[in-house]
Amino acid sequence: MAITKKQKSEQILAGVPASPGIIMGRVFLLSGDVVKVAPRALQESEILEEVEKFRAAVAKAKQDIQKLREKAANSLGEESAQIFEAHQLMLEDDLIIDETVRRIQTEKINADLAFFEIMEKFETSIANFQDEHFKSRAIDLRDVKRRVIHNIQGDFIYLLKIQEPAIIVARELTPSDTVNLDRDKVLGFATDFGGSTSHVAIMARSMKVPSVVGLLQACQSIQTGDWIILDGNEGTLVVHPTPETTQKYQQRLDLFHTFERKLDKIKKLPARTKDGKDIELSANIEFEREAANVREMGGDGVGLYRTEYHYLARQKLPGENELFNEYARTVKALKGKPIIFRTADLGGDKLPRSIEMPPEENPFLGMRAIRLFRNQNQDIFKTQLRAIVRASAFGRVRILFPMISCVSEIRYCQNLLKETKEELKQEGVSFSKDIPVGAMIEVPSSAVIADLIAEECDFLSIGTNDLIQYSLAVDRGNEHVAYLYNPFNPAILRMIRDIIHKGHQKGVWVGMCGEMASDPLSTMLLIGMSLDEFSVSLVSLLLIKAIIRRVDYSECENLAQKALNFTTTRDVDKYLRSVFSKKFRDIRF
Repeated sequence: MAITKKQKSEQILAGVPASPGIIMGRVFLLSGDVVKVAPRALQESEILEEVEKFRAAVAKAKQDIQKLREKAANSLGEESAQIFEAHQLMLEDDLIIDETVRRIQTEKINADLAFFEIMEKFETSIANFQDEHFKSRAIDLRDVKRRVIHNIQGDFIYLLKIQEPAIIVARELTPSDTVNLDRDKVLGFATDFGGSTSHVAIMARSMKVPSVVGLLQACQSIQTGDWIILDGNEGTLVVHPTPETTQKYQQRLDLFHTFERKLDKIKKLPARTKDGKDIELSANIEFEREAANVREMGGDGVGLYRTEYHYLARQKLPGENELFNEYARTVKALKGKPIIFRTADLGGDKLPRSIEMPPEENPFLGMRAIRLFRNQNQDIFKTQLRAIVRASAFGRVRILFPMISCVSEIRYCQNLLKETKEELKQEGVSFSKDIPVGAMIEVPSSAVIADLIAEECDFLSIGTNDLIQYSLAVDRGNEHVAYLYNPFNPAILRMIRDIIHKGHQKGVWVGMCGEMASDPLSTMLLIGMSLDEFSVSLVSLLLIKAIIRRVDYSECENLAQKALNFTTTRDVDKYLRSVFSKKFRDIRF
């Protein structure tokens, strides 16, 4: 790599922290593999050959992906290896394959163009999701699309050689890109696109290297050989750092290594305050493979298992047995720890192609979650409930119904669940007789009547992401008003306090699975409000546990009482940061 001797101006790029750690090093800029497809009209005599060429390309892609899966399992572990299962599912989707063949035959177009255009539709659909967990899955489609098209064109040669240890910078990294890298030479990852749940983030955590995603301008600002500092704790990238900046980050790095060693020591210890209050500390997951990580990180269980991906990553609806097998494997992997299955929160920006719905002017206020199933898609809902109930035979299963806005909705869900159990019982199917049921409190109406909803279920789970958005009338994706989206708004704090209080009045426990639960600044505040359960991102779990173990419940109560008396968001934020910086001098996030 060329080393630039002349000192250039320091530049700081802000992104999203995806894998913790700080690293300094040279850049290897990965330009990416661009798929080029040109239309070609087929003669009648060429159609059969083109169809066979496509099927052969798909078969070879399956073989290639299986080899990558085995390579990932050997070098990165099972969590990273199972990422490629989603790729295999796409290549086994009959609707994608059949539609490609149909277009080749009826429109007489080349196979690579037909497949490219079909995959583009899926990619665009997923990329438009507002939920980052699903938006980031578009990269899987691009990975599969690229592989099949190169196989059709007969030019797929993947050679990526890094001569010396470097920080990989790219617009995006597919799972194939990542697993083919020489891990001994990868110091860290920085990408323009992607979120904290993207596959490059998962693989970076498996490789135990820092990662920052969502940088937007990194590839435009950086060249191979540039010296940079990558901060996976704060989500920043420093290009051409000054000596002063380098010294500052070296001190942070020393502190981080010291704190990281402390975190490792508390994995098996309970999330218990110094004065003896136990907090249930669970994790949010999306895939079966993440369940083992919950146990490894010392989590008390899964507080939110998102089930939407099974519906969004394919053209046809998943069957009961397919869902059951996935759910049962996840329950078994937890080895007795509880898991909360949130039923499919579809609609809004997450409407699968397999469900036909008329267009809505405002889908976020329309047919979403329970509303989507209550009138015309109940069979889809019933299928999922059957799969979850069947999986309860293998462990401690709980069910969470999303976007409940009134008592009649939770009663509808409870009645359908009861009906499902009766059917399974009549069929002689085994399942647990004790499946706690909860309601997600994420719209203002349910927050106001949380006591009435609590009478209908066993627990409440606060979904702060939507609760904040709906309560403050703020579209967090709108750059003009996104500054108003803040969990420390006094109205939101009072609402959370009241939800917890109303739940406790009715004798049910109250948890939180929104992003606020993963925010270290919120931990003492939520403990002080008597929140029973935190369900956090896996990457935040040990940090939140460390904070819990270093505070007294009584001091958290005092902090919460004071925070609730402030009249502006800014004052609450300033107060919490002040307390945090004094009490946790060794913690950076």
